[in-house]
Amino acid sequence: MTERKLGEDTPKNRGNAGKGRPKGSVNKSTMAIKEMLLASLDNVGGQAYFQQQAIENPNAYMALIGKIIPAEVKKEIIGADGGPVQHAIKVKFGD
Repeated sequence: MTERKLGEDTPKNRGNAGKGRPKGSVNKSTMAIKEMLLASLDNVGGQAYFQQQAIENPNAYMALIGKIIPAEVKKEIIGADGGPVQHAIKVKFGD
């Protein structure tokens, strides 16, 4: 019987195969599209363009706000040491 080393590629242990992209990492295509969008926004006036769109296309502008704000708020709500927010409920019966 041959001895196998820890982490060796075996039928049950295929190294890093199947693990996928680390949580929070950005797809290269997605990053490229975001960079192009930001560059195009700079070319049309940046903040002034958004202000103009808020007046001329309020429905589209508010839809955009509705998609961006919740994502930003979610990033800001974190618990102690960067972990999840902890909730405690105390119930008292009687005196």
